[in-house]
Amino acid sequence: MKQRHGWIVAAGVLVAAAAITLVALPRKVEWSTRSGAALEEFERANEARSKLYHLDAIGHLERAIELDPEFLFAKLLLADELAKHRDIERAEQLYSEVMRSDLSGLRPRERFFIERERAMNEGRFADATQLTSDFIEQYPDDPYAIDAMAIDVQYRGDVDEAERLYRHLLEVAPNWVTAYNSLGYITMTQGRFAEAEEYFTSYRFIAADHANSHDSLAELYLIRGLYEDAETSTERAISIRSDFLNSYPHLILSRIMMRDFEGAHEAALQWSAQEGAREREVAGWRCTIETAELDYYGARADLLARASSSCLEWVSPSSYTAMAIHQAACQEEDWETAVRLEGRLEKHLDRARRGGLGRSMDEAWPALLYMQGVRLALQGDLEHAEKKLRSVDGQLTFRESGLGLFKLKTRLLLVETLLAQGEDAAAHELLARVVSVNPAMAGEFVDEGLQLLGLDRG
Repeated sequence: MKQRHGWIVAAGVLVAAAAITLVALPRKVEWSTRSGAALEEFERANEARSKLYHLDAIGHLERAIELDPEFLFAKLLLADELAKHRDIERAEQLYSEVMRSDLSGLRPRERFFIERERAMNEGRFADATQLTSDFIEQYPDDPYAIDAMAIDVQYRGDVDEAERLYRHLLEVAPNWVTAYNSLGYITMTQGRFAEAEEYFTSYRFIAADHANSHDSLAELYLIRGLYEDAETSTERAISIRSDFLNSYPHLILSRIMMRDFEGAHEAALQWSAQEGAREREVAGWRCTIETAELDYYGARADLLARASSSCLEWVSPSSYTAMAIHQAACQEEDWETAVRLEGRLEKHLDRARRGGLGRSMDEAWPALLYMQGVRLALQGDLEHAEKKLRSVDGQLTFRESGLGLFKLKTRLLLVETLLAQGEDAAAHELLARVVSVNPAMAGEFVDEGLQLLGLDRG
């Protein structure tokens, strides 16, 4: 079960993104089915997948398989979609069925993807990469294979090669919309914000009826401090598809950053009414809104009281909520609570290490270092606090809006720590870097006297 579950969270994700993502493709026979009706449902499913409308995709793929029970590639894509929606048993059943099937009657592309999936599931990652390389050598302009290789190399951390491949993909298939989205996130991650905006706006132009094209641009706006624009973009995404659940956290975050806490609660209420909304996730964001409001108004005692509330059970130990409560504990010199919250996060990290959840560690480890840096700074050990915070800054990227805002906040705390050590020139140089990314966040920091913790100036 563990090994098969690994397919669901790893290899399956890679194939999923490598499926059809074009707004329009030349009309030709590309898939192994004798049923025209099944093919139409399959194409509708792929259009839904390109928009990230996963429930729609499941419905179309189910109908495609009903019309043609031998449509293997439709079964593979359906397995991936079901896995995303926690129907693990059915996903594994379909996947096993595909893996046991005779592939000789399939077209080369379908056979390639299924053989590649088999290699990934068996842990033969080098073989999977070689299969992709061999297929691209034989079919150098096949957009599906180029997309698959781009995802592979990006997954391995070779962002430069992924960017090259996505650019090549757009030369081969200019309307491959998810390539614009991927390039937007790659350049945003690297802090190349002007390029990211070009890619995201191109994505929105080509796919204006996709909720995700508006949602992706909203993430960039959040990092840049354009909170009203972010709100408008997420509202547009939701107006296109009210059940596009990815947009609600971004809408909530934009309103939190504008200090519209009532509006943030309204967005959470709207989210909770949607089919597929997960109660735990929505509850966690409600806790985040409440925490952000207390944090904004400096209600330390109320924040500290939340350390023993049920709120922490709804959020990750590395969440903003946990870090805000930890900071309040340190400011009130409640070191026992602060260390307890750090220990909770250390346990979470240990579970992530043992479970092979690398992305969880990527987010949790900087949060732990941040907590430690806050505690050390308020205990007067500014030198070691600075080292912790510099490590946080070095590990975080602008990969997504929440992490990007966390990176910027870390830099502001570094500014305060440097000022407390009398390193004014270095502090103001770093502040200027924050201003260049997010003038709104930097401006609020300046209005607060260049302080997040209240450290004395050196």
